[in-house]
Amino acid sequence: MTQKETSAPMNTEAFKDCDIRGTTPDQVNADIFSRVGREFGRLLAKDAAEGRSGGTIVIGGDGRHSTPDLLAATIRGLAGSEVQIIDLGACVPTPTIYWAKEHLGAHASAIVTASHNPPHWNGLKVMRGKMPPRPEDILFLADTASENDEIPSSSQSRAESMGTIVKDYMHALRERFGSQSLEGLKVVVDPGNGCLSGIASGMFRELGADVVALHDRIDADFSERNPDCAVAENLADLVKAVKDESADFGIGYDGDGDRLAVVDDTGRLLGSERLAMLLFQGAVPLGDGDKAILDIKCSMHLERAIAALGGAAIRCKSGHAYMKRMVLETGAVAGVEVSGHVFLGAINARDDPLHTSLLLAGWLARQNSPMSAFVDEFPKMFMTSDIRVEMGKEDIDQLLADCALGLAGADVQEIDGVRLVWPHGWLLARRSITEPKVTIRLEGETSEDLMRIGTVFTDRFPFLREQIASALAKSR
Repeated sequence: MTQKETSAPMNTEAFKDCDIRGTTPDQVNADIFSRVGREFGRLLAKDAAEGRSGGTIVIGGDGRHSTPDLLAATIRGLAGSEVQIIDLGACVPTPTIYWAKEHLGAHASAIVTASHNPPHWNGLKVMRGKMPPRPEDILFLADTASENDEIPSSSQSRAESMGTIVKDYMHALRERFGSQSLEGLKVVVDPGNGCLSGIASGMFRELGADVVALHDRIDADFSERNPDCAVAENLADLVKAVKDESADFGIGYDGDGDRLAVVDDTGRLLGSERLAMLLFQGAVPLGDGDKAILDIKCSMHLERAIAALGGAAIRCKSGHAYMKRMVLETGAVAGVEVSGHVFLGAINARDDPLHTSLLLAGWLARQNSPMSAFVDEFPKMFMTSDIRVEMGKEDIDQLLADCALGLAGADVQEIDGVRLVWPHGWLLARRSITEPKVTIRLEGETSEDLMRIGTVFTDRFPFLREQIASALAKSR
């Protein structure tokens, strides 16, 4: 390929609010990633020239088929700037790369991953400085990468390879958790053929737990389990194994290892809200005046549980970059996202589910009751899962505008989309930041309240009646 006088057309459909993510090779490919790498490298070189950083970036990626090529392309783009590039390689968990950024004192990170998306997807997460990107930062990369020429495929890739980072990360976990014994605990670990395969099960074994491992090998096709651990159907094997093995609990992780789902000893999937309630009781203690950042989609019962502990709940837009930024800016103890991200203030808001699950396991090992005994004390929630409806941009705009006018006396909140709040429950309609869809979620104080809110909404928007009715039926 030769350098062109004018830039070739570039598809920017994969550029989202928090990261770059799309299908390969139409929305995500080596040309796009090399261009983005070049523009990101220029920003880092500018930071270094102005004395704001040391000009170092760590880069790595997940275990997908397309990751090695996209990783090499991003490095090729970065190599055009005078920045130090540390290549951590592929098949590295996302939280390990974030840890490496801090451990090595790097100014920036770049992670080639599509997280929980299907095998034919891929993406890029970048971080410059201590804060995750804002939407305007991603838009800037899209605009500048589109405006400038393609990078010749023969361009030199300049990077320092570091293939020991996973071992170094595990050593750091051993130093942090080595004093707590997990002997007597039986744990089912399901990394879902993702990047924590072999790592999570290995750590639990080293700390003394009896481990049953499922889907514990990296598989680029995710042939044994869907990489999204936020979908209950994808955790059926985990639930069954916890019951069959009489385990104390089970943990599922997603494709790049930055989200978790927990199953208690009865085989009950906790969901992010009940997991947070459990954590705040002791593993991640929350006290008077402590802040906790909640996804706009979280249950009202989690908000109440935080208040009962003396803490202050602050609602935030959905999206890992939004959540992480708010935890850092407010000094919160933790941030909880419905999708399974848990951002811990004690580790600089890193979403490291292995760290979180080791905290949980250590706390449980010190208790005299099973996990289910604590969960039984939590209030019952009457809430739908996310209802995702594919719609055109203009149709989504109109739906949100109509919701913002109010409905049946609801209080209107516009933190992220439109949240309609009644004394007996709430409804949220928001634009997905990863797909061309609107996301709807409802919660009621009782089952009857939930149904009533669904009826009020579908009477106003009858074209959504089928999807809302299906979600309400599943929530019973």
